[in-house]
Amino acid sequence: MKNLFLSFAFALTTMGLFAQGNQNTISVGGVHKYSIAPEYKANMIISMSNVYYDAETMTFSSIKSGYLDKLAKVGISSDRLTENELQYLLSGYDKEGTVLTFVTKSLDEMNKFLKVKSVGVTKSDTNLVVEMTDAQMAEYAKMAYENAKQKAEALAKKIGRTIGKATSISDSNSNKIYDSMYYGYGNSFDSKEYHISVSFELL
Repeated sequence: MKNLFLSFAFALTTMGLFAQGNQNTISVGGVHKYSIAPEYKANMIISMSNVYYDAETMTFSSIKSGYLDKLAKVGISSDRLTENELQYLLSGYDKEGTVLTFVTKSLDEMNKFLKVKSVGVTKSDTNLVVEMTDAQMAEYAKMAYENAKQKAEALAKKIGRTIGKATSISDSNSNKIYDSMYYGYGNSFDSKEYHISVSFELL
């Protein structure tokens, strides 16, 4: 019984310290919006598995050359495409085929590429790729921190308190962003947001 009482008393003491700690800190999120100049990357699957008619008379080479000819007509030459047979094999298709990848920094050019339709060709995925330097990351983190500090100061003022030094900062941003353009449709492709979480002393 004595041990049970001591355990209960310890639990109450611990909870009290935890609550007191929460009363003396304030946690907020900081954000900084920055401009990007991304690369756009699309993968196209060329496969006999995608031919649903005249399969007996058509060949893989004919559907591939037919697609390349259509691309050439809109100003996209074959030397701008990268072929990845291994990626195709890993996809599990049971007939002959390949994957062609197109990369550009022009959104208009990517739109033009995606509009080209051809027998035996299907779109795999289209992504937006951005790489940031360590210097850029540091600058964006600094701006996001300033945003977080302003939020914390405003919140503390509402309850008659002030903030002190930062006690913790959480930054999970990566140097490389690889986003699906499908899920980002309708959003801006020329900017991103840098998010961090910061805890401050509450005085």
